[in-house]
Amino acid sequence: MFIVDRIKRHLFNTKRSSKSSLYLLIEGYIVLTLLCLGILMLPVSQSADISFVDLLFLATSIVSTTGLSPIDFSLSMSFFGELSTLFFIQLGGIGYMALSSFIILKHSHHLPKLSARLLRLEFNLPQRYPLISFIYSVLIFTVLIETIGALLLYIGFTKAGVENPIWSAIFHSISAFCTAGFSLYSDSITSFEGNHWINITILVLSILGSVGFIVLLDFWLKIVRKRKHVTLTSKIILATTVFTIVVGTLLLYFSDGLLVSQGIRGLKIAFFQLVSAHTTVGFNNFPIENLKLGGTLIMIIVMVIGASPAGTGGGVKTTSITALFGLLYSILKKRKHITFFDKEIPVDKVYLAISSTIFYIVLLLLGTWMVVQIDGMKFSFDKLLFECASALSTVGLSTGISSELSDANKVIISIMMFIGRLGVMTFGFALISQSPQARKKPKVEDIAV
Repeated sequence: MFIVDRIKRHLFNTKRSSKSSLYLLIEGYIVLTLLCLGILMLPVSQSADISFVDLLFLATSIVSTTGLSPIDFSLSMSFFGELSTLFFIQLGGIGYMALSSFIILKHSHHLPKLSARLLRLEFNLPQRYPLISFIYSVLIFTVLIETIGALLLYIGFTKAGVENPIWSAIFHSISAFCTAGFSLYSDSITSFEGNHWINITILVLSILGSVGFIVLLDFWLKIVRKRKHVTLTSKIILATTVFTIVVGTLLLYFSDGLLVSQGIRGLKIAFFQLVSAHTTVGFNNFPIENLKLGGTLIMIIVMVIGASPAGTGGGVKTTSITALFGLLYSILKKRKHITFFDKEIPVDKVYLAISSTIFYIVLLLLGTWMVVQIDGMKFSFDKLLFECASALSTVGLSTGISSELSDANKVIISIMMFIGRLGVMTFGFALISQSPQARKKPKVEDIAV
């Protein structure tokens, strides 16, 4: 109670600019990562010796809910380590600001302005979106979905005859919904490739976490008739998600002769891996290193697109990609307005989508260049690019090179995972200082394009 009251008074009394709020959000995740690192360093957390760099890599991957690991997680961590991992996955997945805001609301019916600003930054929420309803929906949906997921996985793991099915069900349910991708098994869930019950449950959990709490809240309000129509954001997210999964699955399937040769089984594998990449959950039921170059390219593209805003996944985001295609379509049709589902998309959101995509690509190329400079002679370019895209989009899929990267590259990949969890634009806004507005409008001059 004393700590909650102190935090509440601090948030109510602190006046911060938008830029300092960005720094505060970043500082929060740094503290969370360091705290996770400190706990993982404890001997009670480990069942095998792990280097400091590997622990830093692992802690960043956990808090950013990425899933990349330089060690065999299932063999290197004790039960306490697994339990601690699950705690930080949950915090990283739903966002520490959502949890702290919920605690504040339980003791006060008013949300501090600073908390509101940080929440909008953390979840990329529209300015007029009802924050209090959103906060409660985050906690309620998280508990409800993860509980149902754990029950369904318990049935699946029990029938599969795994050891300690209760803990395995709880761990994988939270890991899937938070799109973390950490598994208690050395081969992820490859050994359950033919188990439809487990595979479908994990896919549904990851899709629900990927589409985000905006969609979940919108449909709930529609079901209870508190809202007549689903918002444009939810329509865009669902349409883009379905399109990406369907088209991406077919492209991945036909890009790999090995998958095609397996018929329906190969199509199921392609579907699972495509959804895993798109939702940024990072589970695999097929050795990623066995994919052909065409399939690897499709996976990279889907990872870059990523999940949706206000969800637990990373990437450029489906809404940003939709805004870009809306802009392209409007230019080709010579229209002055950018529309989707007969609704005009605000120009400032289109600018943000363009900026986010460009900045993401710049960071991906810069990170890949740095990694190639160090380990380019050791691994092929496509594997290093795949690892960087997986890190920046907080996906967690790997071609199996994470443990073999040099320590310098592990640090670079860790930084990319951290930036991916914050969101590239949040990181960009924090980097670039606010410039004073020009006193007069600059002159317009045409250029060749």
